[in-house]
Amino acid sequence: MPQPRIRRRRKPAKPYPSFPLTPHNNGQWCKKIRGKVHFFGVWEDPDAALENYLRVAEDLHAGRQPQQGTISADGPNVKQMCNQYLTYQLHRAESGEISIRWFESCRTVVEDFARFMEPGRLLSNLRPDDFFQYRQKLHRRGLASHKGLGVHALIRAVTVVRGMLKYAYESDLIDRPIKYGKGLERPSAALKRKSRKASEQVNGKRLFEADQIRAMLKAAGISLRAMVLLGINGGFGNTDCARLPITAVDWERALIEFDREKTGVERVVPLWPETIEALRRALTNRPEPIDEEAGRLLFLTAFGRPWVRETVRRSPENEIKRVIPVDSINQEFDKLLKKLGFKRKGLGFYALRHTFRTWADEVRDQHAIHRIMGHTIPGMSGIYVEEISLDRLRAVVNHVREKLFAEPQEPSAGAVPATT
Repeated sequence: MPQPRIRRRRKPAKPYPSFPLTPHNNGQWCKKIRGKVHFFGVWEDPDAALENYLRVAEDLHAGRQPQQGTISADGPNVKQMCNQYLTYQLHRAESGEISIRWFESCRTVVEDFARFMEPGRLLSNLRPDDFFQYRQKLHRRGLASHKGLGVHALIRAVTVVRGMLKYAYESDLIDRPIKYGKGLERPSAALKRKSRKASEQVNGKRLFEADQIRAMLKAAGISLRAMVLLGINGGFGNTDCARLPITAVDWERALIEFDREKTGVERVVPLWPETIEALRRALTNRPEPIDEEAGRLLFLTAFGRPWVRETVRRSPENEIKRVIPVDSINQEFDKLLKKLGFKRKGLGFYALRHTFRTWADEVRDQHAIHRIMGHTIPGMSGIYVEEISLDRLRAVVNHVREKLFAEPQEPSAGAVPATT
């Protein structure tokens, strides 16, 4: 499939031969001074660009930084917007309003956006076509690497940039919203479906067979076995397992009740006898916690740390500089899949959650499934549905249990074998 080509505007000619500035591809007049390219204004207004240049030319040619305030007389530039937005997000991360991992995602997207748009470019000079070109660049990078910027990564980039532009307006950094046209539209539902189908054609569905899960339960260690059971018993993901507090388990009633960290939605999960027993063994064999916060968790690594965590590197001023995610659950689960010969691209621990949901749908009780998985009940039902009985929740998890532990049936005489 040929890569989409970006249509660039034709560069204008200089207003007169001695005009000191040169048109740049980003739509501005520029000049290279002492090895660095400086921008002074849009193509459409060469007189204003020349005035901006003449005002600072003496300092720039002498190697001095022009004496300007934090925000120049011509308005804020891309770098200033990006720095202010990241500072705002950093405060939110420090206060726990957003996760450290989300801050790292914001930082990565914002730095990439600033490189593409040119840090010194004035926000007032950004045009819808610039955002379209930025989107095309993200799309091409995803095609070239066959990883990275798929649909979900594109959604993340669009969400972060739109949030930053909104912040710039609402915080009075700019006096009018920036028009970004179609360049920052979120991918359509149709594109998401096409992307998922294309991935499934290459890598297969993100599902396990019952016999595969039974083999995992036999081969897994104490903690990982309990987590695999949580994955298929109640649709637990990696972080759900790693952040599960001991107090969330009602041992007498065989229930887990807590708000899912990712969504904050109430979650009630009836536990199978096999799951409650596995959780007891995991807690009995749990290593000594490294600190008080880790001591609240049911699952800990051999070093007493949470199985899913972030390693944060800070500057001497204690500011977050880099966030390194650590997911020991996926690491150990991948080892288990390779050992059993089940490993393939796109198949990880989270596929247990996909499998639970796929099997649970056969019960046709969507509200009960949402409550078990920690999803918001959609539409007006989310407002009016106050309680879902334990009987309905147990009917869902018991159906999944029957599918997991049912013995394969021998084909009856004369039956036509299933084809693949």
